[in-house]
Amino acid sequence: MQNKYLYRIYRLRRLIIVSLAVLFAQWCLGWWFFGSSVLLENPLAMTGVALACVLVIITLVITYPCVWWETLTAGLVIGFVLILLPLLEDLQAIAPDQNRVPATAILTLGIVFGGFFLWLGLNWLPVVLPRIPSGFKLIRSQVWTDLNPDEAFQILKSKPDSDDGFCKSGPIREDGLFLVNSKINTVNVETFDQEAEVLSYYCKVEQESNNHQVVSVFHKIDEEAQVDLEYLHVWRSGRKTVCETRVLFGRSDIYTEAGFWLKDYGSDHMYGQLMRAQGGNAVALIDLPYKSPLVGLARFFQQIDNSPRNSGSGSI
Repeated sequence: MQNKYLYRIYRLRRLIIVSLAVLFAQWCLGWWFFGSSVLLENPLAMTGVALACVLVIITLVITYPCVWWETLTAGLVIGFVLILLPLLEDLQAIAPDQNRVPATAILTLGIVFGGFFLWLGLNWLPVVLPRIPSGFKLIRSQVWTDLNPDEAFQILKSKPDSDDGFCKSGPIREDGLFLVNSKINTVNVETFDQEAEVLSYYCKVEQESNNHQVVSVFHKIDEEAQVDLEYLHVWRSGRKTVCETRVLFGRSDIYTEAGFWLKDYGSDHMYGQLMRAQGGNAVALIDLPYKSPLVGLARFFQQIDNSPRNSGSGSI
């Protein structure tokens, strides 16, 4: 699947489905409790709004494939506005006839700005609120390839003294551990410029046989040592080779696990490895520069703040 947009839609299919489910579930609840909106009584108008909602979510997924919470909260806010639409129409009807047009304009602006600031507030929740721990969690990921199982296994397995341009591992030590430096695309929190961050952790191969590998991954979360277990199994199924990973997190939280699952991160990571090893132009999300609507807004306001002042203007 070399088309990058189709790949993003396919890989983020769970995010699209969940976001639309949240949006339309709220719309249905609003219809149940408050009745139908006057503007949407026409089936054609209702269909147009529904298609517009789908288009918004898919556009966000295609434009910002490296993030997921922003897309989910967009569906949440749009659904919330659709819930309140019948009530907002009732408020407009209360206004006198001579003030109906200004009241409609003010109400429309209130909806737009209110929805925007609600979306901003929801996007700060993962940062402000403590994340809810979930204990041990096993997440399975699969990807299919035309390579034979032995070739695919050699590409995907963890090994010392290797460098694929994405992960670089050092020599194995006496205790069986070897250091791994993995690059991830992120942004500078001060300049909001895109940059690559290197994550360092230790690996130890616990078991390896017949295209099957079990690896312990030692890393730190909040300066606390953690151990994850990664299972890799590759086998032939018909004309295709199936590559499966299972990750058992030593410590995780609901936010992290939800993002891992909604973005299908494990499958995307394997797909990127396989494509890079074959010399292809990988369209994997993990290889993309980090982009998010929040970072775009921050960069926009930073450019305004740093814009040169008019020398002819007086003091304020």
